[in-house]
Formats: sequence, structure tokens, C-alpha cells
Amino acid sequence: MNNNTEQITMDFITNRDTIKKVMKLESSYIYPVAANVFCAAGVRADENKLRQCRDIIKKNAGFASYLKGTILPVFTAKLAVTDAPEAQFAKVMDMYAILKKHFSRSEYLAFLATLLAEKATAEEAEYIAARGRALYNMMKKEHPILTSSEDNIMAGFMAFSEKNDQQLMAEAEKCFELLRRKFSDKNAVQTVSHILAMTGGAPEEKAGRLFRMFDMLAAAGHKYGKHYELSTLAAISVIEADEKVLVDTVIDIDNRLSGQKGYGALSLDKKTRLMHAAMLTADLYEGTDNAQAAVSASTLAIIAAQEAAVVAAIVAVTAANNASC
Repeated sequence: MNNNTEQITMDFITNRDTIKKVMKLESSYIYPVAANVFCAAGVRADENKLRQCRDIIKKNAGFASYLKGTILPVFTAKLAVTDAPEAQFAKVMDMYAILKKHFSRSEYLAFLATLLAEKATAEEAEYIAARGRALYNMMKKEHPILTSSEDNIMAGFMAFSEKNDQQLMAEAEKCFELLRRKFSDKNAVQTVSHILAMTGGAPEEKAGRLFRMFDMLAAAGHKYGKHYELSTLAAISVIEADEKVLVDTVIDIDNRLSGQKGYGALSLDKKTRLMHAAMLTADLYEGTDNAQAAVSASTLAIIAAQEAAVVAAIVAVTAANNASC
């Protein structure tokens, strides 16, 4: 594993720096999650292809399109790991049109369109969008204040689940109650509860595993964040591997990242760095499950949690922009 952690860490930094070179003046929160798109796909970022994909988006997306907003570097990276970027862009636009029948336009909905384009046909997307809206409505009824446009993404992912709507929401609510005993951020807890609801096992078992891994990291001197970072730790907790091995992998990558530019005293903080270490750990294990991610409940949850890191970055960017106004 040590060779793997060293390789993925260096690939991650290289990818991030390549993206920064092509797409200047974007948020420091967005570059790492865009870099992770390449790590998850197991390929290196290429400057020329990134420029090509960026230009496809800028030329063809509408003037006020959310696809050209905060998610632009991530969307560009997602196109760049495909063999046919123009065709994939067209598919994303088709998915966005389907989603807009059921949801209001937002940065989050645009991002969900990029995910559906990777996982579904147009026919499947019609069903997933409608089911996702029904799940979103159930979330809103259960937690009217907490539920907002950022939850569109989890609703969309949950729509892939083989569990029925009532089972999903009942498990999510039980996980929410359990997680609230340890974590006070209700928004973060709601996202994690949706991720855990997609996987097998009793809610007590799933929450307990997350708690243990959180405590193991703290005991090792790597205090994990209790807010938006939690969704990425959830990705680690649903992996079918020894808890200590997983935690040790996160720590190993975190230690390697600590010496890299961008993670110093005046850059991203330690909790964000640790979240990125967890994100990369999930990449290392993602390929050990079914290659068809939507078929496997645990892999679906892992991908959902990784994508929640992008949502967290969008939230962070939005908060930073509002603070500067």
C-alpha cells in the first residue's frame, strides 16, 4: 500500500498543478476535487486536452449556464477523462434538460447532470430524475429547514438504489438520529445519513464504524473535521476492508500531503487536507468492488461521498464569495 499511497499522492499534486496552469484564478477549494477526477479515473491530467475540454464548455454552454460557474474545473476534468469529450458534453446537456423538468436550476443541479451523464442513459435519466425528485420531497418533508438545492445530488444518487423509497428514507432518518449523538452539524449529518442509507447493514453498525474510524484518527493525532468533511469519511467507512488499515492509509496520505505546496500555514487547513487524504484513500479502494459502480451499493455510496467533496467545495466557495461582498 505504501507504494500506492506515494503514487496517488504525487499524481494528485501533479494533476492539481496542471489544472491550475490551464484554469487560472479558480478557487483553491475546487482545484483538488478536480484533480481527484483524474486520480479516480487512474489517468494523468493533460494540458492540451484540458484546454480543449474547457473550450468546448465555454463555447457551447449558455452565457449564464451554471456549467460555466464554480464547477467549471471539475466539469472540464470529467470531460478530459473521456475518449469523446464533445459527445460527453452533449450528453450532459441532455441530462441537464431532463433534470430541469423536476428541479430548479442551480450549481448543484448542473453538477448532478455531469454525474448522470456518466452513469445513465437518457431513458434511465428520466426515471432517476423523477424518482430523485420524489426522494427530495421526502427529505424536505422530514427536514424542511435543512434540505436545500445541494441535496439534489444525494437525491439523484439515492435514486439509483435498489432499496425502495420508504426503506431509504427510514434508514436515513435512523442514521441521522444516531449520528447526531456525536456530530452537531445537522447539514453534514443529513448528507452522511443519505450516504449510509444506500449501503447494507444495520444503521447502528454503519454509524458505529464511522464513529470508530473518526476516533482512531483523532487518537493518532489527525483530528477529522465535523462539518462538510464528514461525507468523505463516510466514503471510507463503507469500504469493505479492515478499519485500521483504512485509517492508516488516510494517515499515510495525509502525512505525504503535509509536505506539499498548498497545504501550508497560509493555504488549505489541516482538516481540509485530511479530507483530501480520505478522498484519495477511497480512490485506492474503489476499483476493488464491482466495476459497474451503480450496481454495487457500497461502491455507489463511495462515489456519492466522493462527489459530496465537490459539493463541499462549492459550498466553501460560495461562503467565501459571500464573505467578501
